[in-house]
Amino acid sequence: MNLNRHLLLIGIALVSSLAACGGGGAGEVASSSSTFYYNDPDGLNTLDPARIGARSPWQIGGQIFIGLVGLDSALRPIPQIAKSWTVSPDGLRWTFNLRGDVFFADDASFSGGKGRAVTAEDVRYSFERILDPATSSSGVWVFSGKVRGAAEHFEARRTDSVAGAGHVPGFQVVDDTTFVIELEKPFPPFLSILSMPYCYIVPREAVEKYGDEFFRNPVGAGAFRLAEWSPDQRIVLVRNERYYERDAGGARLPYLDSVVVSFVKDVKTEYLEYKEGRLDAVGTIDPAFTDEVFAADAKSLAPTLEGHHLHATPAMSVEYYGFLLDSTRPGAKGSPLAGNRHLRRAINYAIDRDAIVRYVLKGRAAVGVNGPIPPGTPGFSNVAGFRFDRELARRLLDSAGYPGGKGLPPLVLQMGHSERSASVAEALQDQLATVGITLELRQVNSPQHREMYLAGKLPFFRANWMADYPDAENFLSLFYSEYAPPAGNNTTGFRNARFDSLYRAALGPSMTIEQRSALYNEAERIILDQSPWVILYYSVIQRLTQPWISGYAVDPLDRLDLTRVRKVSL
Repeated sequence: MNLNRHLLLIGIALVSSLAACGGGGAGEVASSSSTFYYNDPDGLNTLDPARIGARSPWQIGGQIFIGLVGLDSALRPIPQIAKSWTVSPDGLRWTFNLRGDVFFADDASFSGGKGRAVTAEDVRYSFERILDPATSSSGVWVFSGKVRGAAEHFEARRTDSVAGAGHVPGFQVVDDTTFVIELEKPFPPFLSILSMPYCYIVPREAVEKYGDEFFRNPVGAGAFRLAEWSPDQRIVLVRNERYYERDAGGARLPYLDSVVVSFVKDVKTEYLEYKEGRLDAVGTIDPAFTDEVFAADAKSLAPTLEGHHLHATPAMSVEYYGFLLDSTRPGAKGSPLAGNRHLRRAINYAIDRDAIVRYVLKGRAAVGVNGPIPPGTPGFSNVAGFRFDRELARRLLDSAGYPGGKGLPPLVLQMGHSERSASVAEALQDQLATVGITLELRQVNSPQHREMYLAGKLPFFRANWMADYPDAENFLSLFYSEYAPPAGNNTTGFRNARFDSLYRAALGPSMTIEQRSALYNEAERIILDQSPWVILYYSVIQRLTQPWISGYAVDPLDRLDLTRVRKVSL
């Protein structure tokens, strides 16, 4: 059987079964269902906030959990569990006043199965849990080096659990509704950083009841709660009846009764299901459907989709291939890429990024002609990145010790399962072959791929970074030496003393955005010179929703907020 047809039949059977189980279906979703249906081709491996480091768990987890603060549509910090906050003049002491009407969702982990009020002790527990090595959180960097005593607490817990049994000095519970955070030094984006998934608040009772299975039994105070999770098939969320928020008219949110997410990996199937009305939104448009979906300008919808809604915005996101540079990690052993800067730069110059965006991505991305900070990000430095220069690539390959590619073993590039990623990689494979570099491609499921490159097992890997919070610092933190895993997301193991110095200087409390941007410009030039990444393109977020969907929006962080989404009669 043709593979695509086989996938299509599987997908149709799957989503039809979702409709049967969730209420509604191919003709009914529009008119009678208060369930929001969408597909996530990347799959889901965790719903533990301590380990949420990818788009899928962020978007789904964002329906279940909330933090002290959130971000509004302009990406400015707004109250959530904290109703207000103050900061000392030196920028070091932050005092948060909590609401008294925020409750965890009902769950068997609570007495009588009824969710209780969120308190300041829950905030401290959630934050200190990130700093417990037993949690295996990838978010240690959020607090380490920022909050007073956080780094020492993590190290003490890592080496001696008895010595690390106390609390972090910088996390202070004053009373049930007052929580204080003391920083070691001012950190300009600190309030925004508290909106990240790592900073979602969880109850001790649920973590202790479910133990190692908490990642699949999440309990939070968000608009929805988990009802069902069938790995690789679907997840079902239902309204959290105890959710605190109301709309301007006093109606309790959310409007939806439930959310059903399927995990069909084939994006062709995903779009066909949307086209048949079985999905309310679609987030990935396969290039095969570009002409059917988009008008000639690639920025508006074709006439055949009249009434549908296109939600588009430039993303604070960069798509890249990473080279593992840390020779102590398993993936770098024997890799010609780890210690050969000329080879990494040769690869960068051999790539025609403009052609990839124009012909493979059909113009639905911005060419990666700058550094790792995407255009539009606060602090963007406008540094000039790599241009396509095949002859320079060949000369650099000579300097690398592989004239014409002779003696260079095939390079293996691994990526997650994605037709879009595969198409881009195949174009890159052809381009590198013209200078004598042989590239072999390998695909594994996306959660496994992420786990492998975080563990330092891959010498050459595809990844992307969507900003956790709206500040350029978030992108440069990926190269800060102190944030190598498990302390952070420096997955290439990049180390450079001058870069580290610039990174720290840019966080000075008296720095203006313009001054920080100038420091970032120099820092990005160091990154481009050393080439731990191949920067491919900057994403453009494009989502389609059905005519009956209202209240849906996208933003440059690619968050998914279904709190105010509803289905309307046409």
